[in-house]
Amino acid sequence: MIRKIELSDKKEVLRISSQIWDGDDYVKFVFDEWAADTKNLFAGYWENGKLIGFGRMRFLTLADIWLEALRKNTQTNIKGVGYKIAKYYMEHLKGKRIRSIRFSTYFGNKASIKLNEKLGFKRILKLSLKELLISNYQVKQINKAITEDIDFEKLNQYIFNSSYLKGTKNSIGKGWVVHHYSKRLLEEFYSEKQYALFIKNGEIKGAIIFSNVNYNNVFWISFIEAENERIYNDLLNYVVHKALENNCRKIQLLVPNIAKLMEYIDLSGFRSWEQNNDFLLYEMPEHLIRQITEV
Repeated sequence: MIRKIELSDKKEVLRISSQIWDGDDYVKFVFDEWAADTKNLFAGYWENGKLIGFGRMRFLTLADIWLEALRKNTQTNIKGVGYKIAKYYMEHLKGKRIRSIRFSTYFGNKASIKLNEKLGFKRILKLSLKELLISNYQVKQINKAITEDIDFEKLNQYIFNSSYLKGTKNSIGKGWVVHHYSKRLLEEFYSEKQYALFIKNGEIKGAIIFSNVNYNNVFWISFIEAENERIYNDLLNYVVHKALENNCRKIQLLVPNIAKLMEYIDLSGFRSWEQNNDFLLYEMPEHLIRQITEV
């Protein structure tokens, strides 16, 4: 049986979630919000009255679908759980005008990759997930050239033309959730003042965007572009200040295959968990989306 997860299912969901990422799975931080949400679909698979697995289908926009948090009880040998949940999601998309269906996964998650490739998903992008521990970071005074004072259209133009956005194929991550870049998305960062710029002689020489995530002790950089290493370090220093103000112990970001940026990031102390190109973005081809949404 597959159905929407209710608040009363919390104990069962968190039991499975505790088996993921050495007990540090973020689902425990978002369960109440997800279970109460009527816009998106948080669903579980039960067999013989016992929860075996769950996942969430989220509408990033009315036309863009994101699949996330697919989890299975590691102590069961029942097969096809993820496949059945995915099919359940697809049934809910019939008759809708959908532009994209996407998800991300870690390179070592072989079961998830195999399942979703079987469903027709294609890998469209590899990025490197990098992490910086900041408990002992040598924080400096913020450079006076760092500012939030910028016209929205000028900021949008800078980001739209950036090498970072080109390297991510027009994508911006908020944690492991990857959004198509748009003015609408930038407006969310802009209205919350989740950005900073390095400006010299009236020109933008670098920019950084950060976002709220539901991961324990993690502060997230969604975008970074800098003309040189010094400006990059000034922008990073600004974000470290923000992270420490929010009682975070580490900063994470996704890095496209840009040699200069990767060099800056590695020199500043960011590290991969295991290897570069460990974050994989998958998307369903348009012809399969049409088949799914046909009534």
